[in-house]
Amino acid sequence: MLLFMKINNNNNNNIKIKKKIIREKISNARNSLTPEEHKIKSKLITEKLLGLSDYIKANTIFIYYPFRSEIDTTEIIKDALSNNKKVVLPKVTGESLKIFFISDIKRDLKPGSYGILEPDINNCTEANLNKIDLAIVPGLCFDLNFNRIGYGGGFYDKILSKLRKNVKVIALAFDLQIVNNLPACAHDKKVNIIITESRIYKDFKIDK
Repeated sequence: MLLFMKINNNNNNNIKIKKKIIREKISNARNSLTPEEHKIKSKLITEKLLGLSDYIKANTIFIYYPFRSEIDTTEIIKDALSNNKKVVLPKVTGESLKIFFISDIKRDLKPGSYGILEPDINNCTEANLNKIDLAIVPGLCFDLNFNRIGYGGGFYDKILSKLRKNVKVIALAFDLQIVNNLPACAHDKKVNIIITESRIYKDFKIDK
C-alpha cells in the first residue's frame, strides 16, 4: 500500500523535524509486521533481487546485514557467496563506515556498533569502494522520486557519494515503507532501484 504524504520543503530545520516524524511512523509500521509476514515479504523481495540482471551481472556487491525489522538480507548474502561473487559489508568506525570483504557469515561477522553484526577486522580484508559493481542499501523510507530516508546518521549518504557514477544503488523495502513524497536536503543521495514485495521501481517505472 502506497502511503501518500504531502510535504513542503521549507528549510533544513523543518526537513529534520519532518524526517523525524516520518522515521517514527514508518518504523512503527515496519515493527508491526508479524514474524510470518516479515518472512514471507522478505522472501518475495529476495527473489525479485536475485532475478534482477544488475545483480546477476555484478561481481562485487556491497550489502548490509539486517537489523531489527529490516528485510532479511541473509539469503542474498549466501546466494552471492555461493555464486562466487565478492561480498562487501560495512562496519561503523567513528562517524563513518569502513567496508570489508566477507566470505563466511558465521566466521567473519560479530556484533559491532548498535548491536549489528559487522565484519570482524581480524578476519576480513578492507575493501575499496572503486571495486564495487552494485550497492544494496538499507533505509526506513523511500518515495517515488527515489529519495531515501535512513536512520539519521548519514553513514550511507557518505558511502553513496563516493561510489563510481555508473554503480547502481538498490534499496530493499516493504510496500509500507514507500510514500508519495519525502523531504530531501541537497546532501541526501537517491537510489536507482527500489524493490518491494509487490513491485520493482526502476528508472521511474514500476514493474510488477
